[in-house]
Amino acid sequence: MKDPLFGNKLAAAILTAALLIFGLPQLTKALVGGGHHGGHDGELHLAYGGELDLGASAGPAEAAPKVDLGTLLANANPAGGERRSALCKSCHTFEEGGANGTGPNLWGVVGRELASHAGFNYTNALQEAGGVWTYERLDAYLKNSQEYIPGTAMVQRFAKDEQRADILAYLATLDDSPVPFPAPAARAEEPEAEEDHGEAESH
Repeated sequence: MKDPLFGNKLAAAILTAALLIFGLPQLTKALVGGGHHGGHDGELHLAYGGELDLGASAGPAEAAPKVDLGTLLANANPAGGERRSALCKSCHTFEEGGANGTGPNLWGVVGRELASHAGFNYTNALQEAGGVWTYERLDAYLKNSQEYIPGTAMVQRFAKDEQRADILAYLATLDDSPVPFPAPAARAEEPEAEEDHGEAESH
C-alpha cells in the first residue's frame, strides 16, 4: 500500500538538502568573519556588541599614588562635606549648643578630647582611647570606625579619601576658631639634569 504522506516526506527531504547545500557555506562565512559584516583575516567576529577585551596583553594596573591628608584638605570642598554629612544627622547635631542624639553634638569636635562632650554616655572603647580628635584621627575613624576603635558604637565607613576630606573640611567650619589643617607634604624634587661636561664643539 502506498504511503499517502510519501510526497510530503520527499518534499521535506529535498528542502532540507537544499538548506544544507546553500545555507552551510553562508553560515561558515559568518562564523569566520566573511561576508558583509566580517573581515577577511579569518578571525571570529561577533555579530553584536563591542569588542571583547580579554586583557591578554594588558599589564598589571598601577596603583594611584597615595595623596597625603594635608594635600587632600587643602583641596577639599566644605560644602560637599556638608552634603555628605547629611547621613550623620540621624544621630548627631552640628550647631553650637545642639542637643546630643544617638551620637554627641559635633560642634567643635576637631581638637576636642575624645569622649568629653557633656551629657553623652560614651562607650568604654572611646573613653579608653584617650587623646584629642585630630584631623588624622577623625580621618581614620570615618574610614572605618570599628576597625580604628573596636567596640565603638558608631558603625560608619567612608572609603574614598576625597569624600572624607570634604567631611573633615566641613567639620573644621563648626568652630569659632578652627583648628588649622595639617600642612601638605612637600613634593619630591625631581633630580636635576646632569650637566654636559664634554667639550663644546667649535664651529
